[in-house]
Amino acid sequence: MTTPPSSPRGVDDDAGMEHLVAAVLHIGAERVLARRRTAQRVLDLLTAQVRERDTLRWDKATPYLLRHAAEHAVDAGSLHTLLDDWEFLVHADPRGILTAADGAHHGTPLTVYRTSLPRHIAAPAPERRHILAVDAVRHQQPAISHRLYNPPFKNSSPWRCIWSTAANISPALRASLTGHRTPVRHLAVGTVDDEPVAITAGPDETARLFHATAGTLHHAWTGHRGGVTALAFHDKHEHADVVTADASGRLRRWDARTGRLTAAIDAHDGPVTGLLTLRLRDQLCALSTGHDGTLRVTDFDQRQTRLLLTTGRSPLPGLLAVTGPSDAPIGLAATGYHPGEPGHVVAINLLDGRVRYQLSFPTTLTGLDCFDPDGLPTAVATTADGTGQLWHASNGEELYDLNRTGRPGDMNVLHLTSTDEPGGTRHVAVTGGGDGVVRIWDLDTARQLHRLEGHHTAILALNTVHNPHFRLGDTSSELGENALDQQALRLLTRAAADHYGPQRRDALAGLIVLSASADETIRSWHAQDGKEIRTYTGHTGPVRCVAALEPAADSDRLWAVSCSDDATGRTWDLTDSTGHTTGAAHPGRIDALATATVQGQSLTVTTCSDSRLRVLDTRTGSLLSARIAGDNPAQAVTLGATREGPVCATASPDKGIVVRLVTTGTVLWQRQTDAPVVALQAGGSMRRPVLLTLDDNGRTHMWELATGRPRTGPLCQQAGVNSIATGSIRNTPVAVTGHSTGEILLWNLASGTLRRTLCQPGRAHSVRELSFATGPSGPRVASQHMHLNHHSIRVTDADTGRLCSVISVSPAAAMEFALGRVQDAAVVATGGPDNSVRLWDADTGDRHAVLWLPDTVHALDFDDHLLTVAYGRELAAFAPAVLSDATDTADTSRSLSRQASRRNPNKSLLQATILRLLLEWEGHNLAPLASLLCRHVPTKAVKVAIRILLRDGLILPTSKDALGYALEPKGRALARPVPPSKSRALTRASDGGTPALKLRGWHGQPCGLCSHRKIRTSPGGR
Repeated sequence: MTTPPSSPRGVDDDAGMEHLVAAVLHIGAERVLARRRTAQRVLDLLTAQVRERDTLRWDKATPYLLRHAAEHAVDAGSLHTLLDDWEFLVHADPRGILTAADGAHHGTPLTVYRTSLPRHIAAPAPERRHILAVDAVRHQQPAISHRLYNPPFKNSSPWRCIWSTAANISPALRASLTGHRTPVRHLAVGTVDDEPVAITAGPDETARLFHATAGTLHHAWTGHRGGVTALAFHDKHEHADVVTADASGRLRRWDARTGRLTAAIDAHDGPVTGLLTLRLRDQLCALSTGHDGTLRVTDFDQRQTRLLLTTGRSPLPGLLAVTGPSDAPIGLAATGYHPGEPGHVVAINLLDGRVRYQLSFPTTLTGLDCFDPDGLPTAVATTADGTGQLWHASNGEELYDLNRTGRPGDMNVLHLTSTDEPGGTRHVAVTGGGDGVVRIWDLDTARQLHRLEGHHTAILALNTVHNPHFRLGDTSSELGENALDQQALRLLTRAAADHYGPQRRDALAGLIVLSASADETIRSWHAQDGKEIRTYTGHTGPVRCVAALEPAADSDRLWAVSCSDDATGRTWDLTDSTGHTTGAAHPGRIDALATATVQGQSLTVTTCSDSRLRVLDTRTGSLLSARIAGDNPAQAVTLGATREGPVCATASPDKGIVVRLVTTGTVLWQRQTDAPVVALQAGGSMRRPVLLTLDDNGRTHMWELATGRPRTGPLCQQAGVNSIATGSIRNTPVAVTGHSTGEILLWNLASGTLRRTLCQPGRAHSVRELSFATGPSGPRVASQHMHLNHHSIRVTDADTGRLCSVISVSPAAAMEFALGRVQDAAVVATGGPDNSVRLWDADTGDRHAVLWLPDTVHALDFDDHLLTVAYGRELAAFAPAVLSDATDTADTSRSLSRQASRRNPNKSLLQATILRLLLEWEGHNLAPLASLLCRHVPTKAVKVAIRILLRDGLILPTSKDALGYALEPKGRALARPVPPSKSRALTRASDGGTPALKLRGWHGQPCGLCSHRKIRTSPGGR
């Protein structure tokens, strides 16, 4: 029988289906476009009322438009256009912008806007404008700053920021979680309906649930008594619940979807110290400890609580862990609350409350957690003496110790994680110490794998996240064969000494460690090799918690959330590798500041908690040097001139008075004093320079600035002095002393004799601070007087004693002040915790301007018509608008020509990078220098570069603190950085288009492994 030919119906059906799908997609696209056109018409109608010619007057917009314009722009598909309008960002409601722009949007406007987002939430438009302008300068966007300082239809700002350091900003910041009034101490993350959420809580008696990547607030839960003391998130099965505990001992269960309170149970008599959620018999329960010394399990469905353990009235520290099978869970709780007392771990059956065993420890516990290797529950505990212990959680049988030779404080924080490897699961412990060191431990062998150094102060929190997109052995031809060979050689060398070999290290590939510290930073590290990935800056208080969100299957992004004592939470994009120029990086708050023009050089010197003395060019912000000044931070600093050159004098508790040359750091003289020195002022003439000091007892002393020889005279015998200042009247050096009685005396500095009484005792309140400046109308002395809540600044003519003006200021706005000459007027500047700098005419007392900054103002000083401000961990310079453009253009051209002439284009980029690193971290040896570079730079290449720099006389070995390297004068000249705004032009001129150097990890073309850059070797550097 003949088979009939097949019908072509199947082909026709397939073609018809394709046409049908295409038609449906076309209809869907048309509907989307129609909705966008409609949304755009609505937005146009709303903005028509504020449109003048081609400009939108957002300052005249209605509250509705300022709140919802961004949402309408999202519907219209024109959000990017709206966000490019800086006047909109100045005036719009930040909550509307946050709702519309989620974490996926990270263009330049949002990057600048997010930098100080907590300040924008409550700030009025004028304040927000100034903060955005400063943040634009920090992000190397001078054109944006110029636009903000020159708004349309309004007067331009009379003062402008011309440069600022940027050590406390991070391009990886995606959202700020705001609304708390007090430090945020508790954090939990998870997902609700497949959306990432973060829950924050603290002493302000509220808990808040945010969309983690967008930063929008979903729920705010109030009603807690005495502050929230513990927090937990539970999202098993179809439920998503948040459990909070407060200082009254009450536990509350909240529905994370609806925000509704579903249960409130009084579990403890007093504050809850620890909280952990679990399911018992398929019901949500909470295991909690309290200040009342009890351990309880609370069933929210049955609305009852059950006592498991009591220690009398001794508080429990809040360390909890749960392990074992679901039908027979075991709870572990630590006892021993007060430092120095012995610690214990009690294991209890959670179903029947039976105590299984109790372990004793010599000191209090700092960490407690469990893991299940091969189905055998194992517990880990760390103690205050810096050691740890592992044991079988089911029976208490001890296994082995961690860090037997540890020091107290080495293991204050504990975090456990696991990784999958071909032979099974590998378990790892990460610990953090009070010394800022993070350690990674292999729990299968109790051996330390890596020691991670970088934080300056104590580690407060740890977490880990697995990067699912990391591919072991992923290489790039751009890395270079030599670097790959060096990497393989290092692994083979380790394998020869470690019989576990590189296979165990490869099991950690893709594991990222997150550490949060009291130094206000978060750092990420590769667990495989212990190298730092990135530092995340932006918090302005100790970072208490850090947590990583589980990576989404449909996204290549990794997210982390942190919370801090600055009352905010922050969301970070861990995959962001954008670099930025930081300038002089201060790891802590700037404690002291001094500026002066010495022998033709405009210099600024700062001190902070890392005991380094940083010297900058006042006109450009370029870092000239950063040297260790002692074991303790300097309390006072001043600049002066001697025949040997510009000098810097510092006072610290361990070193006393130290005077060193600014250019080389050479110490000219050093003196220990009977009482700590709290203030320093340099003055006198070039022939006889003098250093005037004030000690903690209120006594003044005079020293020869060049030699340190003590001076004599009535000025050296003054007592009850609160403040000092120096200056000159018609080229005659003078000094001013302010007393607790309100008396102000003017002295001849050369002879130390009294010249005039500027303010009689009792005429004014106690003198807190003095400042001296010579203006166009003569020498002026500004004195700050303080009595209870009344603050005032009196400006006096130093030549005649005439009172020129009295300026009344609020305490929050005048904790710091300075007097200086700017153009043709004497100007008083005040600043304080309200983040503002107010400028006044010294002769009339009229206010000139108000400048707002992103952080608290800690110090002010005038020099060369510029106002230098220390705010938080940053430093900025401000100039009058009429001078800023001309000054910037002239100084930049001179600086570029000077630096281009002295740079050697034949030096390799690695050698130039090492010189730049030594400029800030003088005294470092090979290992720390290598750790500051990209982790794929071979150590051998660093050694070769150091040998070449030694050979060429650019650096020299030093035994200061530890064997390391210091810059020679020739090397320091080569290392001085180019002004950030002009670095690209300079590099094109100097070496034919090579990308500009950056301080850490950026030195050539992109590296495919970590998005850093590899070395580009030049012939002159070999």
